[in-house]
Amino acid sequence: MLRSSRLITAAALLVTLVLPIQAQVVDNFQSYAVGSLPSPTWFDAGAVLPTTPLPSFPSGYVINTTDAFGNATKAVTTTGSLGASKGIYAFVPLANHYNLHADVRIDRYSDHPQSTVDDWAMQLTFGQNGLDNWAYTPQAGIFASSLGGDWRLYVATLHASLDLPLGLAAQLGRWYTVQQDLDVTSGVFHSSIWDTATGALLVDQFNTIPGWDPTDAQFDAFAFFGGDLSNEDRVGNIGVIDNVNIVAVTTPEPATLLLVAGGLIPLVGAVRRYRRA
Repeated sequence: MLRSSRLITAAALLVTLVLPIQAQVVDNFQSYAVGSLPSPTWFDAGAVLPTTPLPSFPSGYVINTTDAFGNATKAVTTTGSLGASKGIYAFVPLANHYNLHADVRIDRYSDHPQSTVDDWAMQLTFGQNGLDNWAYTPQAGIFASSLGGDWRLYVATLHASLDLPLGLAAQLGRWYTVQQDLDVTSGVFHSSIWDTATGALLVDQFNTIPGWDPTDAQFDAFAFFGGDLSNEDRVGNIGVIDNVNIVAVTTPEPATLLLVAGGLIPLVGAVRRYRRA
């Protein structure tokens, strides 16, 4: 009986190895004090290798506000002071599939944006924390451009560079629900944006990232951050986020699955032989 139990336990462990490993961050910010950085889950994006202009700190903090339906709620805003990057980030494991779902609102655009990518009211992005300031670190995500007042897909890695309009205005004061999926193996990015109040789907777009190399996606964090990099800026962007749901999924490679299967088949046979005995 003891041998059989050990074999069954080993078989269960092998089966577990072939299942996707999923890590999740879910937060509606209701438990944090107003005015504070929502720690310990979140960290200050503006404090990672600070680059001028330096924002006020915390560069992302909890506020009282109203949701898309006029109900009182708490959310996180970026500071209105100028900053190369400002906002919050949380750690996620390295994965081969990333997913984000969140409600966002733009409260203010900067006053002198010089290009689509120099000033952004917010970006929701998976990236490589600690390699550089969040404005420059390798990343992939959806952002609201101050120059165009629109939603765009942004990718910056060693082999891929992309600034792609998604064909939708990013209006001030309006709640949007943004979902983004990145498949690291294929380099396919799925962008979805809804009007939060009505539930109307406004963007549903699949894009294969040109020049994508899966080895570039050493993304160990998710960030919600804005930035003001134009020289003439005197008024900074402000973005708001709520109801965050982040999922990082790691699925074993085919070679791993073959190894597991190879070990599982004789193991099952051993269990059967033992029972016959």
